[in-house]
Amino acid sequence: MKGKGLFVLTSCGHRGIVNSVRAAMSASGGSKVHAVLGGFHLMPMPVDYVRATVAALRELNPDCLIPMHCSGSTFYEIAKQELPGRVLVSSTGTRYAFGA
Repeated sequence: MKGKGLFVLTSCGHRGIVNSVRAAMSASGGSKVHAVLGGFHLMPMPVDYVRATVAALRELNPDCLIPMHCSGSTFYEIAKQELPGRVLVSSTGTRYAFGA
């Protein structure tokens, strides 16, 4: 997807989804993030931590976030409010097609 930006895919982001995105940006030399997909491992975290993570992701300005299994409903609800139109729901069997 040349020109769209980075696609960052994580399994269960124990190291922190923001850290993973920043590491991908550093490794690739890219400054634009198109999509972040995966488990953000925020389900057990306090709401203040989740809010700080959403704020950091907002600064990274991805086009879309696709939180999966361990991201948690608190993250989804806060991110949906803070990043309107950029948070997609995912479940088993969901398919995503990113056009050129």
